[in-house]
Amino acid sequence: MSAEVEALTSASGLISLLDEEERELQYYGLAQLNAVTDRFWTEISDSISKIEILFEDESFEHRQLAALVASKIYFYLGEFDDALSFALGAGQLFSLTESSKYAETIVNHAMDNYIKLRSSNAQVDPRLEAVVERMIEGCFAAKEYAQVIGIAIESQRLDVLERALFSGETKHLLAYVQNDCVDLISSIHLQTQVQELLVK
Repeated sequence: MSAEVEALTSASGLISLLDEEERELQYYGLAQLNAVTDRFWTEISDSISKIEILFEDESFEHRQLAALVASKIYFYLGEFDDALSFALGAGQLFSLTESSKYAETIVNHAMDNYIKLRSSNAQVDPRLEAVVERMIEGCFAAKEYAQVIGIAIESQRLDVLERALFSGETKHLLAYVQNDCVDLISSIHLQTQVQELLVK
């Protein structure tokens, strides 16, 4: 964060850039607001509609940044469904690995929603599916197989469970699933499918 941004005592100047007609000034304003949302979210929240308009404008090249800023503002307002919705609109700008309360909360909310939708056989937003896939791939890359197994079982993703079982120390992971996970599965059908996978 630049010294100039750190010295700010108000976000009003940055917010006013969103009203400019020049796209680069709007982008600069959004980029700077993104850097100070944790300090000025209450002030920025009064102008959330301006940020949403930029996100909805399909001709605006930096729509994803507008979505990210809106997501952070809704997070600070305690509106986690809206925060997740805009985080999904932010695409790759929404970092799953950022070490902040915002990212941690939205990732958890995304996972909870995904599990709920999968367990009720409801339609899953492809953007939510993409975020969960990024989370799963991150766990595989970090060799966090127990975490992947937990996600797979909770979200009823047998394809991911099978991949996890054969990606690491298979014997150890099979024992982990058998001893620590199977009894926690409430669905008899899913429990049977997991058991069948274990004896494969």
